[in-house]
Amino acid sequence: MSPNMSANSPPIRTCPSLFCNLHKTDHEFSRLSYWLVIAAFSIGCVMSYINKTTTTFLAAIAFTTTISEAQIPERMGDENAGTGHFGITALAASEYYGSDDNEIQVLPYLSLDNVKGFDFFGTALTYRAVDIGTGQGLGKWSLRAGPRIAYLPGRDSSDSPYLAGFEDIDGSFPIGGYAFGTIGPVGLRLDVGQDLFGSHDGLTVDGSIGTAYTTDKFGFQPSATVSWANNNFSDSFFGVTNDQSLISGLDAFNPGAGIYGYSVNTIAWYEFTKNYSVVLTGSYRWFTDDAADSPILNTSDGSRNGFLAGLSFVRKFDTNNW
Repeated sequence: MSPNMSANSPPIRTCPSLFCNLHKTDHEFSRLSYWLVIAAFSIGCVMSYINKTTTTFLAAIAFTTTISEAQIPERMGDENAGTGHFGITALAASEYYGSDDNEIQVLPYLSLDNVKGFDFFGTALTYRAVDIGTGQGLGKWSLRAGPRIAYLPGRDSSDSPYLAGFEDIDGSFPIGGYAFGTIGPVGLRLDVGQDLFGSHDGLTVDGSIGTAYTTDKFGFQPSATVSWANNNFSDSFFGVTNDQSLISGLDAFNPGAGIYGYSVNTIAWYEFTKNYSVVLTGSYRWFTDDAADSPILNTSDGSRNGFLAGLSFVRKFDTNNW
């Protein structure tokens, strides 16, 4: 869901001094960007593991995967095939599922758009094993599907005094698949992920619907998501065992499988030169059913709602020269 850069945009005339000093041509920059991408990816993974926050390097809209407090579906339109974006993002997000406390972080931004079949946005990496259709837009249809792996942050017992006696939940890498289809201006997406490494052993399913409006320089994409989880996931993030209840003072609670949240999401971008853009992302989630009834969410520092907001400055690069 990277910015929808237009091929008809005017050639770049000026650039920030930092980037002007780094390269003389786009071809030289693409080689440099390869190493910068590797560095950004490595830093993001390390920071996500250490911090266990809502997102690592961009999220919302993500938001992904997974994006944890946000499920921002991949953008509609594929004019950017074979390109990527990297830069810097400022993110504000809930500390963990059901937290009323928010964190602001400055992190690296990285996205890939159909680079040899791979897409990367937020914390999710997907591969287009199926990619068919007549295109995207009015009077067209498309369908793509394939494997997916994402990062889902965990939770530390030190994040809240009400979590005393709870075990830490490590960050996880749910493995599964996705399907993304468009019919005219409407996009539909389904993401499925199973934790296979023992963090919470949970299965999650996210279904999203969205649309998009774009011009040569501006794009706007609203969407809505419904999120479902199995018992293992719900027990880990929303449940309270008898032992945990004795230490924390919270009532024991055993949530079941089911829909645990609804969210509305948006991404907007403005391309102020051929290669440079500013990106705004946002997502707001309502926890529902058993999740909303969890004692964890109903403490003085808990919340039945979660949000994510991001402001990013990004540079487009061409991966065809790699």
